[in-house]
Amino acid sequence: MKNPLTKLDFQLAYLAMLTKEQIKPLSRWEKGILISSRDFYILRRYGLKVENVKRKLLNGNYTYETIFSTKSRYLDSYLRNFANKPMATHKSDRIKEGFLFGYPYCCVKNFVENGYTKNPYIGKEQEILFHWVCPDCRNTPSLIPYYQKIHNECEHIFAEASSTHFNHPIAGLCRKSLPVAASFLIAFGTPLIVNSQLHADDHWLPVENDADSDFLSYREEILLGTQEFFLYPSAADSIAKSYKTIIDFLPRKVSDITCYAKDNYAYGVYPCPICGDRINMGEVIVYNPLHSLEIEIPYMAMHFMEHGSFSYMIGEEASRIDIELLKEVSAPFDTQHLVVETASDNDNDGLSNASEEHFDMSPNNPYTNNIGIDDGQEITEAIVEHISDLPVVDYGGAPPTDQVYLWYLLTDGTGTCSICGKSVDMGGVRIVNPMQETSIYIPIISLHYMAHGRFAYSGTANTGEVDPIELCTVLDIDLTGIENLPEIAEKYGYQVINFPNPFNTSTTISFSAIDLHRLIEIKIYNIKGQLVKTLTPMISDQNPMTNVEWDGTDENSKPVPSGIYLCKLEVDGKTAATRKCLLIR
Repeated sequence: MKNPLTKLDFQLAYLAMLTKEQIKPLSRWEKGILISSRDFYILRRYGLKVENVKRKLLNGNYTYETIFSTKSRYLDSYLRNFANKPMATHKSDRIKEGFLFGYPYCCVKNFVENGYTKNPYIGKEQEILFHWVCPDCRNTPSLIPYYQKIHNECEHIFAEASSTHFNHPIAGLCRKSLPVAASFLIAFGTPLIVNSQLHADDHWLPVENDADSDFLSYREEILLGTQEFFLYPSAADSIAKSYKTIIDFLPRKVSDITCYAKDNYAYGVYPCPICGDRINMGEVIVYNPLHSLEIEIPYMAMHFMEHGSFSYMIGEEASRIDIELLKEVSAPFDTQHLVVETASDNDNDGLSNASEEHFDMSPNNPYTNNIGIDDGQEITEAIVEHISDLPVVDYGGAPPTDQVYLWYLLTDGTGTCSICGKSVDMGGVRIVNPMQETSIYIPIISLHYMAHGRFAYSGTANTGEVDPIELCTVLDIDLTGIENLPEIAEKYGYQVINFPNPFNTSTTISFSAIDLHRLIEIKIYNIKGQLVKTLTPMISDQNPMTNVEWDGTDENSKPVPSGIYLCKLEVDGKTAATRKCLLIR
């Protein structure tokens, strides 16, 4: 007979087994929504006392947790201390939670005060624990055999159930059982079963480099801040629908100061190859005038976004929306996580005063470069795009010696974002620069907050702030002077424009200068701060307006990819003015 626990999420079943054996006196399931009545019933039939708890987020909304134990007194204590109250961010609250969940006091205290510290269990037993082990812990070694025994038993009952249900053995079922099962079914050509299991929409198209089967590639997850988040039914679903809603409500009137959209309807329709709906053959263009960006989205793509997919089909041809560009264009609407305060931040823009000075920004002006987002969002946007391109090395794998890389240290513990209420692995990621022999360790939830414009982060498991200066040092990127104030151009008499912008094959960069008797160069940088090409214009005393053409190639005359580039006018080796331009191939 099939074990009813296999109807639960693997991690929930594992938690239930640990709690039933009283290895954990109390357990918490954090997914931001109430568990189903079926799951509630299964936990109770298993012999656990179960309660749903309502908690308040920092943005005023509410999230939900499910707690369970074999003893009522633990539930009563948790409800008395945390029900209908804000998510625990104070040290005393987090220590109290750790006590109720049965974690060693030394580990809880060390984690609250010092965050992630190196321990001998990283890459091994740490992954099946729900607390981060402190260095030289004397208590955890005695707990590990019990955790390992229960984890093995849970894997066994899930593997047996999978073998019986699909008539095919699945060995070593991991804790992310549902995505793994989905991948298995796709490989054997049964997508309809996958849809019924995942409540998927048939508009959800497969995505390359999507290891966890949530319809976002790894790079897109970093850009959107969903890596190692537990989002149901998929990470792409609610995000795609949210962007679709934003575009629908944008004004259709041209503006110089706010985002707007323009509808370009065509005479003709395409039938949706999935549902048969007849969709106009035109597109909507979204403009961000302050950021000098725009993106064209076919109405068919909008139709697929309405169904929760960033991929779309026109006829038999599949395409995908450029999520990086879409995110940059619509950045002014991503403000939810900006309420988390940054220490020593005069203008409340997400950058400390010291960081503002470092990045050549004003500590008293939150919109130094006047591009529609505050300084914190501008810097985090550039850094997250850089991180999304880094290679990931599995623990114990052979790391590169000539480039920055990162590796994840996951646990079976989760935390909840204090803003959006989403559940995330409480582990972290180490970014390593082997050339410098430096590294920085940050919680996974901090990637979520950086993707939404803040270095400060707040969650039930992790609260703190990433140092952007240290992070840029390890990443070996220079974002100082990412875009200069217009006043600098006025002060030194220089002004730079380019047309067309965006451009496809080439753009003409024009500038005027009062003093022409200096070394003047146009240098093209990518958004990561890497030099792409140097152009030396021909200066004429008769014409103060000088033009130079950039054909979208690098120093080796090879075409560069689509993206944002910085055209910097440098005079005697110093940046006098900067212009952002967008290359779309």
